[in-house]
Amino acid sequence: MRKIEEAMCAAVKERRNWQSGNTRVQVKDGGNWVKVYLWDNLIYTECREDGAKRFTLAGWNTNTTRSRLNALGVGVTQRNWLPYYNGHEIGSSAWYKINN
Repeated sequence: MRKIEEAMCAAVKERRNWQSGNTRVQVKDGGNWVKVYLWDNLIYTECREDGAKRFTLAGWNTNTTRSRLNALGVGVTQRNWLPYYNGHEIGSSAWYKINN
């Protein structure tokens, strides 16, 4: 895992605002919501209240987007240039709930 991803994960876990380079963690609603942005594109949300975690590739099926999401424990892969989650092909712009 890259150092930027380690710092990002720590900020998510600690529910604190953080930014470095192209990656930003934003905490909302008194820590109830955590949002992760890559190049100002929202790629991950986590709600403490209901435990819901969701992700999107935000239209960018890139190595960096997948790497940031995988550092957060999502598990997005690529086969034949297509993104997959839990063995199923996914769209690059849709939102998906993370199965815990």
